[in-house]
Amino acid sequence: MFRSSNKWLTAATGTGVCYALALLIFAGDVFNKNQGTSQTILDLLIHFIPTAIVLFLVIIAHQRPLFGFIIFAINGLVYIITGWANLHWTAHVVIAGPLLVLSMLYIMAYKSIK
Repeated sequence: MFRSSNKWLTAATGTGVCYALALLIFAGDVFNKNQGTSQTILDLLIHFIPTAIVLFLVIIAHQRPLFGFIIFAINGLVYIITGWANLHWTAHVVIAGPLLVLSMLYIMAYKSIK
């Protein structure tokens, strides 16, 4: 499914999977609390939702690079706009930066296909 001779598409898909795996780091904070096993499992599942969404979008974007460009650009810009007053600028670089890079990789993949 992910075999492709388009180097931009391969780079974008690989970067998207790595970004999704990096989001799993944020799930580690559920183990810092003194709570029951069932609550820890529930919290862990809730933390896995963003990763699942990103992986789903990467699968869709691999099949349709133009859609990948649009959706990752919108996600990155919405994150920056909604969190501008509340978050330090480094949070935008760490979270929205890779989304915007993904967006650029998918538009390059789309243009190389055409």
